[in-house]
Amino acid sequence: MVPSFAFIDRTEPVSPTRRTTTSGPRLQPDVRHSASELREFGEAIYKQVWDEFYKWEPGYASDILGDIKNNPVVRVRGGARKMAKSMAKRFLERSPCPVVASGGSGTSNVVITEYATGSGTRTTTVVPISTAVLSDAQRLAPHPPYECCPPINRSILVNDVERSTAKFLPYAEDESFPVESYLKKFEHLEWAQEFDPDFEMIQLETTWRLHVIHGLSISDITRMHILKPTRISHNTGLLWDCMQRDFLQWPGASQTNAKDGLPIGEVPLSDDLHGRLTSMLRAFCPSRNCLGSLCLTHAQPHSAFLPLNKPRITGASMILSEGHPCGPDCFRLVPDIEQYAETLPPPSRDPSQTPFADNLHMILGIAPDLFPCQLAVMCFKPCKEVFVERVHLFPDNTIFLLDRESSTGVSTDGDSESSAQRKGAQHKKKKSKKAGPTFANVAGHLRQPVPFPCAHPGECTTARCQCYSSKFHCQPSCRCGVKCVRQWPACTCQQCGKKCPCRLSSRECIPGICVNCGIRGISKKPCSNTKMQRLYSEPLQVKIGSYGLGAFAMQDIADGNFVGTYAGHVLSNNAADLTGDIRRHNHRNYLFEFEHDSLEPEIFDAARVGNATRFLNHRGHGEDNVGAENILVNGEHQIGFFAKKQVKAGEELLLDYGDTYWTNNNDDDEPTDEKDAQDLHI
Repeated sequence: MVPSFAFIDRTEPVSPTRRTTTSGPRLQPDVRHSASELREFGEAIYKQVWDEFYKWEPGYASDILGDIKNNPVVRVRGGARKMAKSMAKRFLERSPCPVVASGGSGTSNVVITEYATGSGTRTTTVVPISTAVLSDAQRLAPHPPYECCPPINRSILVNDVERSTAKFLPYAEDESFPVESYLKKFEHLEWAQEFDPDFEMIQLETTWRLHVIHGLSISDITRMHILKPTRISHNTGLLWDCMQRDFLQWPGASQTNAKDGLPIGEVPLSDDLHGRLTSMLRAFCPSRNCLGSLCLTHAQPHSAFLPLNKPRITGASMILSEGHPCGPDCFRLVPDIEQYAETLPPPSRDPSQTPFADNLHMILGIAPDLFPCQLAVMCFKPCKEVFVERVHLFPDNTIFLLDRESSTGVSTDGDSESSAQRKGAQHKKKKSKKAGPTFANVAGHLRQPVPFPCAHPGECTTARCQCYSSKFHCQPSCRCGVKCVRQWPACTCQQCGKKCPCRLSSRECIPGICVNCGIRGISKKPCSNTKMQRLYSEPLQVKIGSYGLGAFAMQDIADGNFVGTYAGHVLSNNAADLTGDIRRHNHRNYLFEFEHDSLEPEIFDAARVGNATRFLNHRGHGEDNVGAENILVNGEHQIGFFAKKQVKAGEELLLDYGDTYWTNNNDDDEPTDEKDAQDLHI
């Protein structure tokens, strides 16, 4: 008979959320307090909660220790051990393990036992299998050593703050690894930092009382500098830490879980359209390579600047524009707009309802030339009613004459300026006496990092624009828009080949600027100079190659065709130095560095994350068939691999690592045979 297991209930008793106010110090309401006053008050509440917690905690710990004494865990472990031995013994008696002889072959049985839930019945099935015996064990050659990593298709930015903390000790069981040398490079050790869940519960309760009972805002609580901020980022802060474990229900707790009464996010009110837009901009990555929130590739938070634009299209131009009605309520079908406007009811004066005109004014401030057909979908209003509000907000006589001239030939797709008009505007600027914008040389972006996207009021013609200061072209992620004078000029190619000006300057074509080469992707043959931003790559197979593992083409690759993008962690010089001991220990170097003139070059490391391109082996002296290029993709430097010659299916892809690679790895000589080079990859 299997002994019963002793069960000890460790569940805390559920205490209801506190509904009565606690005694203690008070702040005078409706008075703005200084930082010193807030800190003094916060320390008093902190001490009060501290005393309450540790008045309760010793008795609770004593009760737990008493339960362990009365119900020893040793008996539970002993029972489990006996049950496991009994089950193993019965299984071995029925089906002894087959012994592999030195020669010949035989038949063995696999026993499958199924237990029915509740009834206690058991069903046993015997499946015979044939066994093959190898007479020579040396036929199974060992697999070449390798380092596995999670696959990614986009590089991940690693900041110096994250890299300054050692998360774990690599090769902890290998005595030859230089532990002291490796750990000395880090400022902090993850396992050496003090951690006490009791402190978290005390700080959480203190924050709750300051915010809920005493009415202090979260920003005022943060200004005290005595408690950990409730929210540092989406996955850091006091709330995040407390939600990673079971909530402790102690008598002084005012919550049943960590989220009770405390804001878990910085989300503006639903009727604050401007606030909701700007808050989203901080978390939403503007890069066209991402277009997602909480991006892991680019620095956060992003700028919340929201530029306001002036209308360039009059209401009369919209009525006369080409296009089909969007529906029975389209503004194009109204014979007399002024007469229709008189039939509309007056706007609601209820303060609880956000006026429709306010939201529309906010949207038109960002995109004033959107057609009513598009705005109707966004505002949940009839198209003709939206047009009336638009004319009321932007009368035709307030739109400048110059803007009216540029609004001819508009279309309902919202693109009020065609490429021909853009060329005409550029032609007029050339005739102007004013000097045009100055830039570095065409491929100047190859020699220095791209600045952060600019976000400022006004044009990009003064030093407040960082693109202007660094003589860089503005990028699509800049807040100035694609019509900015500093944007890269559009190519005029119908099909982008080797002579495309974008390709000659080591750039990919930019959606919204280059419009003639099929970059929008709506044609059967999209632009060939957009493969990196479309995450296209040739299918590669990873298997044993010339040196360890290698990457092989699964289909023919023509000369000059794009092969793939090198992906990994984006590091600074300091962060890359931290991995030196690991690289020298395992003899694998995946660092790929841009040749920048700046002191902070961009370095890609595919050691911990990457894709199949990390397995490209070295082959110099003109025998390589793949070359690497630094390409600017929507304002972001990426490393692209291109075929240097015709590559047949099944052929290994080889890359010349260059002299710099071997110079930086002077402790490893260039491989001369398979034994020396099997562990070396880029």
